[in-house]
Amino acid sequence: MKLMKANITLFITLSFLGACSQKELLKSPQIKYKVSNVKNTVSNIPAWYTKLPQDNNKVFSVGSAISPDIQLSVDMATLNAKYTLADRINGKLDGMMKTLVTNLGSNDINDAVISEIQKVSKNVISSVDVAGYEPKEIKVNASGTQYQAFVLLEYSDEIAKRVVMNRIMKNKLVYSNINSTNAWKEKEKEDKSKKIN
Repeated sequence: MKLMKANITLFITLSFLGACSQKELLKSPQIKYKVSNVKNTVSNIPAWYTKLPQDNNKVFSVGSAISPDIQLSVDMATLNAKYTLADRINGKLDGMMKTLVTNLGSNDINDAVISEIQKVSKNVISSVDVAGYEPKEIKVNASGTQYQAFVLLEYSDEIAKRVVMNRIMKNKLVYSNINSTNAWKEKEKEDKSKKIN
């Protein structure tokens, strides 16, 4: 019994000391700086970041990043937005959920049910062409000694179709050049073989 009382007393003392040290930790200059920084960042999030524009003919995505270099922060935010854009255009989600229910006991008095649920999901984004996106909004804020960039990308089917058509035309031109080069080589071989005969 004495051991149990000593353990309870020790637990209460450690809990009290933990609470005191946590309060002291929250008063430290580093934590105050970080809390202030987070509040500043949250207050400067653009409205379009949390509420995307709506348009039936366009897909929008946002990204953010922080870096000590302004261009790197914008580039990383754009890359994050492109990742989300690719997911919206052609992301595939595989999921599985398992439920296990066990009934313990045999009557109303000692009857109990134990339930366990496991959920697993995998998001696959594989080689999605997002060419033709346009940066619609870019906002950069100071975040302590770094730059916080927010980017809104706009992806239009019309622009994407034009980009794809330009690629097709470029590929046709390259293919045509290869064919004409091969044709000239064959012609030269033919001419040489005629001269030899």
